[in-house]
Amino acid sequence: MRRLFASVILAAACASGAAAAPAPPAAKPPTDAALADRLAQAADLADQNRRSEALNADVNRKNREVQARNDARKAAFEKAMADYRSAVAQHDASAAQVKVAYARAMEAWTAAVAACKAGDVAKCQPPPAPAKPQLIKAATTPKTPSP
Repeated sequence: MRRLFASVILAAACASGAAAAPAPPAAKPPTDAALADRLAQAADLADQNRRSEALNADVNRKNREVQARNDARKAAFEKAMADYRSAVAQHDASAAQVKVAYARAMEAWTAAVAACKAGDVAKCQPPPAPAKPQLIKAATTPKTPSP
């Protein structure tokens, strides 16, 4: 019973809503002024689109220039870093050679000292002469006559 009553009320509401909606008024034909306004708006929109496309092309060109400059700087940086790593590797190799040569010289010296202390006079060397200090010549400035 309740369902029947709800269905009747719903059907009545739908029927009254459909019947109450008025028909849309007939569209008026556009006037010459309205058509001219629409044409002017279309021309303005076309002009805005043209200017926008030109501006976008200019911005894209500048962005490509900046990107090319950045790429060149990045490549230069990467080359500089590769050169630096190569120089460090060369320095490390040179330092390792110096370290090996020093160790060999120290071993030879230690062996010579031990042999000298053991009585092998041929291995004994006179102490090295002290290094002569080098004098730094003072820079001479030309004397200017006093007035």
